Amino acid sequence: MCWFVDKFKMKIVAVLECPITAGGGFNQALNAILQMQRICEGQFEFEVFTTKLENIGYLKKIGVNAVDFSFSIIDKLLSKLSLGIWWQTIQGRIRLVGSFEKKLIEHSCDLVYFVTPSINSPTLQRLNYILTVWDLSHRDTPEFPEVRDFNQFYERDCYYQNHLSPAVVVLADSEQLADTISRRYGVDRERLLPMPFAPAPFLDSEGATDRDEVLKKYDLVEGYFFYPAQFWAHKNHIRILEALLILKKGGIQPKVVFSGADYGNRSYVEHFVNQHNLNNQVRFLGFVAAEDMRGLYESCKAVVMPTYFGPTNLPPLEAWMIGKPLIYSAHLAEQVGDAALLIDPDNANELAEAMMRCNDSTVHMQLVESGKRRLQFFADQRAASEIDLRRRLDRFAARRGCWR
Repeated sequence: MCWFVDKFKMKIVAVLECPITAGGGFNQALNAILQMQRICEGQFEFEVFTTKLENIGYLKKIGVNAVDFSFSIIDKLLSKLSLGIWWQTIQGRIRLVGSFEKKLIEHSCDLVYFVTPSINSPTLQRLNYILTVWDLSHRDTPEFPEVRDFNQFYERDCYYQNHLSPAVVVLADSEQLADTISRRYGVDRERLLPMPFAPAPFLDSEGATDRDEVLKKYDLVEGYFFYPAQFWAHKNHIRILEALLILKKGGIQPKVVFSGADYGNRSYVEHFVNQHNLNNQVRFLGFVAAEDMRGLYESCKAVVMPTYFGPTNLPPLEAWMIGKPLIYSAHLAEQVGDAALLIDPDNANELAEAMMRCNDSTVHMQLVESGKRRLQFFADQRAASEIDLRRRLDRFAARRGCWR
């Protein structure tokens, strides 16, 4: 006689907390959702929760349905209190469960996937989770206000110290970051999985606005240097402006276009532009619609990114995808290899020199070709990591079948 037992079918819920104005972070979150949806197909159930109602429309554009929700006061309290070791003893006795986890359980969730760095995993008292870590820049460069002011450093460091190790998997964007996480926070290296970034899904030419329409819309002339970055201090817009001043003294006046939402530093950058009479050379586009980004990339001379945070970023991948030269911070060289002109982000002279080198057709061609190879390198790495992730999910599903 043959007995057939119904096999446990695991359900994964991805959680998207950031708005589209998060820029590269939002795009990477979409990539992560599409990737997990693809991995789950035919094997696991998959659903998406988002804290931003407007995200549902963007997710539909890429073929993903989502449920909107909001963290309750209890959820937020659980997240904050979890930073204190004393709270763990109390929570073990009162066994408080927030509305977020209750909703996940109502949706038959077995594994929660935070697709962006999140401090909300401590709200989960029963469900297991996958975490995403993009950087540890609060430790690399703690002097910047976005990771220093008003207890930000302590909260980030305490969270990583206490809530990475319990994760089923911690996804990092590179081998370098995975090694650093393990070293700094004592997370077993086998619990970490490097998963390289991919270009934004909306850069696909099929859904992108025509380049000429983009130039007309923003009143631009092609041939500018392009920096797609939110206005944080660590993005280092100021160094680009200093490079423009150096070139201006030599009679050279290239144009620069900044796109990205303001997170507190734009007024400072604008003041510098006004103070040094750079208004004719610098354009501030603010937040740009996703479908317009390809046209902005296509129309630029080069992508310039003197950022301090890493170890990886999205614009290099997107510059390579579109076939544009890249100027990048030297301390992040492990991401780009020979596919960028490397500069010291503290040195405006090096940046000015790199901007001029982009006029050399030989340099231009070499960077574009190297970029293509580098992009393929990461695509191959990502494919291998997806196989590894699927294996880890299979293993967790087998164990998850051991309890109700």
